[in-house]
Amino acid sequence: MAVANDPTTMAGDFKNLYKDSGLLNAIPSWMILQDRFPFEEAEAGLGQYYIFGVVLQREQGFTYAPSSGTGSGVQTLNAAVAGVISQAQVEGYSIYLRSRLSYDAAAKASRAGKKAFAQAYGAVLKNMKESHQFRLELSLMYGRDGLGVVASNTTGALVISDSSWASGIWASGMKGAVLEAWTGTGASVTQHDGDLTVSTVDVSNKTVTVTGTSTSVVANDVLYFKGARTATTYRECPGLFRIMSNTGSLFNIDAAQYELWKGQSYAVNGNLTLTAIMNASALGMVYGLEKAILICAPTKFAQLASDEAALRRYVSDSTKTKRGVKGISFLMGNVETEILPHPLCKESHAMMLSEDSIHRVGATDITFGMPGSGEKMEVHVTDSSAIEFRSMSDQAIFSDQPSTMVLLTAIS
Repeated sequence: MAVANDPTTMAGDFKNLYKDSGLLNAIPSWMILQDRFPFEEAEAGLGQYYIFGVVLQREQGFTYAPSSGTGSGVQTLNAAVAGVISQAQVEGYSIYLRSRLSYDAAAKASRAGKKAFAQAYGAVLKNMKESHQFRLELSLMYGRDGLGVVASNTTGALVISDSSWASGIWASGMKGAVLEAWTGTGASVTQHDGDLTVSTVDVSNKTVTVTGTSTSVVANDVLYFKGARTATTYRECPGLFRIMSNTGSLFNIDAAQYELWKGQSYAVNGNLTLTAIMNASALGMVYGLEKAILICAPTKFAQLASDEAALRRYVSDSTKTKRGVKGISFLMGNVETEILPHPLCKESHAMMLSEDSIHRVGATDITFGMPGSGEKMEVHVTDSSAIEFRSMSDQAIFSDQPSTMVLLTAIS
């Protein structure tokens, strides 16, 4: 006798689909930060913080003396000048995603067999996974600094400024996303209007059209995903852009007091060229940069193709740089720099990261399981014939040597 499918059966099918599909560890290649910097599960130290020891000042209590002649012999040592090793406090921030399936639709697919269920809902699960990865990648890159700056507003058609535009952010299925407009990126700002729901995106004209009241949104307002911040607090981790441009207190250490806690900046003032990248590498080298990853917008990566000498050299030197399809790498002294196009990188700047200094830490990477057990993946919706699936992540990105990183600005 056939056994009727019920919510428990279809939930089991959904779990098996997730487990057997390989989606648990699948990271799209263009999610560069999640791909290149593996998640490090860490135990919270003081309170809810992850603690990292960082060197902020070298030992300076040296005495010099010749081995013979004047000044040799017994020395009166100069006073000890202690170095500074401080503790950075890194806090993980959570992102949650929820998606619902009706009982009847799921039951029909489940009744037809696991293969039919996989065909019907494999795309749903994959979309949830990649949607969460997309939001997480944006937080890791631009957390606390927003998605873009409004240049003008014409009855809800928001033109994004050239300096804050990234085609990959807005062209990646943003329809339906709920945004908020704030007067700046500082810790204390004002919101203009309420929910702004993306209805259409015109990439060629850098225009995002929203529904909902937007009459108060004006030039220089900064767009955030709904809930990413409040008027007085941030609800996502500081992204790499915030870390590299920080000049004040971050992770409980003041960059105004310790220059080794402050990133470097190099103004390109034109097209992105290998010469500019080498100059930035030289700047980072002064502070100890050894192995660098440069992330730039795909359109700016394409500008490097005009450097014929570079292409000739790199095609012969490295198989992964053929025609610059995947990336370009070069050596300058002992510094190896790999250049990678990232669709979410804004076009006016590029980020040179010290690969060995970057950590992605927290309580959990993206998961569909209940933290601590990994078993519970579904919630039966009260007073609704639907089952809800959820994913979550809890983490932050962090550099223990921010002075080695270089933000390349004024790229045209």
